[in-house]
Amino acid sequence: MRSAFWVPVTLLGLLGPLTTSCARHAQEPPQTSESKVVFELERGPARRLPSPMRVADATHGGAFESCYVTFRPGGNPHEDLAQMTALCGPPNAMKPVTAVLEGSQSETDPITRYTFQGETGRCYRIFAASGGGVEDLDMAVLDPEQAVIGFDTNEDAYPILNPDGPLCLTKPGTYTVLVSVERGSGPYAIQVWGF
Repeated sequence: MRSAFWVPVTLLGLLGPLTTSCARHAQEPPQTSESKVVFELERGPARRLPSPMRVADATHGGAFESCYVTFRPGGNPHEDLAQMTALCGPPNAMKPVTAVLEGSQSETDPITRYTFQGETGRCYRIFAASGGGVEDLDMAVLDPEQAVIGFDTNEDAYPILNPDGPLCLTKPGTYTVLVSVERGSGPYAIQVWGF
């Protein structure tokens, strides 16, 4: 249910005498005009706020999104991961936070969990590459309370979290990276980078 109230704002007397020659010929607003400003009070559930784990839109998109346009996988997880991080890490002022983590999984295997220590105010990105037998590799990131703060939305074997920019943290603690092969089977390699 909405209620509204009207606040009249009188425009009379707001404009002082105009002194420049161009301004002398400008039309003055009608002396009887009155403008109204509307304030609306909304009731009901609060609107969903943006995730506090993500920084302002200015740090998303741009080079974070375009850096992997030239990425060409060759089927070797280590080499492909190295290519991906070289394209997207240093150009965005990011450095490795973890060693390269390796695994092998099929679509019938359980989800694998890796952890890293996140720091308040730092921003992170997780890169992954898999072997030729994996058609779709998925990842997600959980915060220290096990809430999902990022997840893969692409159906490919080379996910990056987040695809449009880093996850910037508002609290320290142990963050968990979930890795799951959705289609196929084979080796993969992942690495956390940050700034």
